[in-house]
Amino acid sequence: MPDSRPPTPTFGKPLWILLLGAAIFLILLVAVPRAMTANLQTSPLARLTLETQIRDSAAKLVLAAVTFLAATLVWRYLQNLGKVVENSVQTLAAAERTAFFAAQAAETERYARAMALLGDEKVEVRLGGIYTLERLARESSRDHGPIMEVLAAYTREHARWSEGESAPARVRADLQAILSVIGRRHAPFDPSEGHIDLHATSLARAYLPYANLEGAFLYETNLDGAILQGANLRGATLWKASLVGATLQGAHLEGADLTAVAGLTKEQLQGAHFDDATKLPDTLRGETSHAVEEAQKVKMSEEETQDLKLPTRRT
Repeated sequence: MPDSRPPTPTFGKPLWILLLGAAIFLILLVAVPRAMTANLQTSPLARLTLETQIRDSAAKLVLAAVTFLAATLVWRYLQNLGKVVENSVQTLAAAERTAFFAAQAAETERYARAMALLGDEKVEVRLGGIYTLERLARESSRDHGPIMEVLAAYTREHARWSEGESAPARVRADLQAILSVIGRRHAPFDPSEGHIDLHATSLARAYLPYANLEGAFLYETNLDGAILQGANLRGATLWKASLVGATLQGAHLEGADLTAVAGLTKEQLQGAHFDDATKLPDTLRGETSHAVEEAQKVKMSEEETQDLKLPTRRT
């Protein structure tokens, strides 16, 4: 069986080099000066003085050689150290890239799984996919916009509605969950030119109090009996939408397009917020214009808005 123990380090070569250097140094300091002055016809004192001078010169020569050798070794060490640092930086960068791609792959896998759950027959499984997509949208500004577009497209596909059709008695659980996710989405992640597109859908009796639907496309949408109390509908397009019995108390309709909406009364607009850019239907711009102007003057404080009692969700 081979020995698996690590080999014991040996110091033979460095030791021999050290001994050889010491021997050469002794020769330079002792033997060489004597050999150089042995045949000189001079007094012992003069010979000793000359030997001392030779030894001093030899010592300086050795010192210079050692200094040069040390400098060379330090330079080579620093050169090798630089390569080690460079390799470490490259290794760290590679590790960071690997971690980034691994995180991207994990995120993509979560996204794919959540999308697959949306197509499941069981409503509880679809709900799991919806809330997984919501978490992904909150964690990634890059994926926020596409996820909201997917959820809106899912709603348009499964809640299609055209004028004259009867609306379901209640909103499906998965569609209500999507509407809630859209309504509470992290708005700062919204694309600069993005709009939530829910046009031509049946959202009758949907529960959307204080939902963020700013700039949403809600034209030709059935919102009969929907709870939109305190909702942010600034700049939303509600052209030809149906708002029979919808609750709009405290809703923000600044800049919203309400032309040609069906079922909207001046009583529904009491307490809602308007501005000069709000486009109202002809029926409210004519005989009831005075009532609408009064409604436009209502400015509820934040405290009053928060104190509004939410109506019971309709089933």
